[in-house]
Amino acid sequence: MIPMSRSMRNVLALAAFLACSAQAPVPVPQATPLPWCAGIPLPQADLPRLSLDDGAQIHQPRVAGCRPLEVQAGSHTLHLAVAESEAQRQHGLMNVPFVPAGQGMLFAFSGGDAQRFFWMKDTITPLDMVFVKSDGTVSQIAANVPATKPGTPDDKLARRDGIARYVIELGAGDAARLGLVSGMRLVIPPVQGE
Repeated sequence: MIPMSRSMRNVLALAAFLACSAQAPVPVPQATPLPWCAGIPLPQADLPRLSLDDGAQIHQPRVAGCRPLEVQAGSHTLHLAVAESEAQRQHGLMNVPFVPAGQGMLFAFSGGDAQRFFWMKDTITPLDMVFVKSDGTVSQIAANVPATKPGTPDDKLARRDGIARYVIELGAGDAARLGLVSGMRLVIPPVQGE
């Protein structure tokens, strides 16, 4: 028998106690994952901004969770956030610093094909704009539309337009990387713009 010091006996006793008192781990409930586009700030109608008389803010209009949509573009799937209301279309990708590859926003308009005008108001990352007709045909692509700094005068903002019912915004260069070209047909699930 090997002699043990008092401290060694205490360590072994503690280890035995912990082994006997250990319980099976309690399963941790998994949180429902947020849609991939939850970080894209789509505005939602909500209470107006409320402040106290001294200016202290007691309510800030909240940002809604996005409505994700998958669009087939040849052999690629685009993961898009839908902007279907006027407020969502006006806000678009303002102040979004980066649009990941294969992701972006689909602007859905009511009615059919029409001339759609876009500008880069407070859009701080360069974009590709893909103008798509009601039948899914790409009518034109505005590639590498330059970003603008917040506060840029309206007459200095980059502007693009095209015939479309839908406009898809992707990160600059993504349309070419994905092989999107005028005349190709995308598969867009039914989306009704307001």
